[in-house]
Amino acid sequence: MGDIVSKSEIDQAANVHVLDYLQTKGEPIIKQGHNYYRHAEHDSLVFNTNGKWYWNSRSTGGMGAISLARELYKMKFQEAVRDVNGLNITKTMDFSQDANKGFTYPKHYEVSSIENAKNYLVNERCIDEKVVLALRKHDLIAEDKMKNLIFKWRDKDGKIVGADRQGTTKMKNKRGTFKQIMEHSKGDGGFTLDIGRPNKIAVFESPIDLVSYYDMIRPEHIRLLSMSGLKDQILIKGIEQTASECKERGEELEKVIIAVDNDKAGREFTEKWDGEIVQVDVPKNKDWNDDLREQRKLEQEKQNQKIPGMSFSKNKEFQYER
Repeated sequence: MGDIVSKSEIDQAANVHVLDYLQTKGEPIIKQGHNYYRHAEHDSLVFNTNGKWYWNSRSTGGMGAISLARELYKMKFQEAVRDVNGLNITKTMDFSQDANKGFTYPKHYEVSSIENAKNYLVNERCIDEKVVLALRKHDLIAEDKMKNLIFKWRDKDGKIVGADRQGTTKMKNKRGTFKQIMEHSKGDGGFTLDIGRPNKIAVFESPIDLVSYYDMIRPEHIRLLSMSGLKDQILIKGIEQTASECKERGEELEKVIIAVDNDKAGREFTEKWDGEIVQVDVPKNKDWNDDLREQRKLEQEKQNQKIPGMSFSKNKEFQYER
């Protein structure tokens, strides 16, 4: 291949939008205001919808995918051009859209199988396969062309109003997996799982923790809601909506459960919510998926030793009643 790239190769790479490039690379990008985005891990790295980028902490910037690839991945010019051109660029964002436009779920990015997503949830996250298949049956999860797991946010009428994208493999040269809230997702929405006729609501920091909690606890008559972070407005909206639905049935909201991570940020968030119907559920480890994986490991060890151990009831499949 040599070190020379042609003008046509350069032109091709130069026409790739920097945000489309980052999306396809699996970098976590967060929207900031109407025309700006920032990198979730390098929070001083910001992008404009016209393709410009600036890295404040490094006092450097540029235009387009080539210059960013050189800075972010320490590539030579030729390497950057080939890296950009070598990707099957996925254009998941329309940068001409009004930021206030309602969410449109990109159904055309889904694939028919959830094999990668299921493998990730069952084998990496230790979630019961029956739970995963139930989520799929109720069209609450999917897999996209980039092998990302999709958690669909549905409103009370069943309409998809947002989604989380969760990578199923570790990012190259990065810790952890790709995570992103889809563009134009409802600001006070989140991934929701209804068990029976909810008269309680529990909130979590991620869909993975929500599903892990369900798998371990198997609660009844409850709404489980992911805030995809620690967001007061989502908790408030969730409480209001659940209480309203209870009232329509002639019931009262019995309990609000704060089930966020066992860390400094989680504790600070929990301290702001104190009241008669508020209950705090704290994972033993950092989060509920850590607890679930530890539990599965103990179960396996006891099974291997042929010692009766703890087991969870598997006969209570959630009922999605929206």
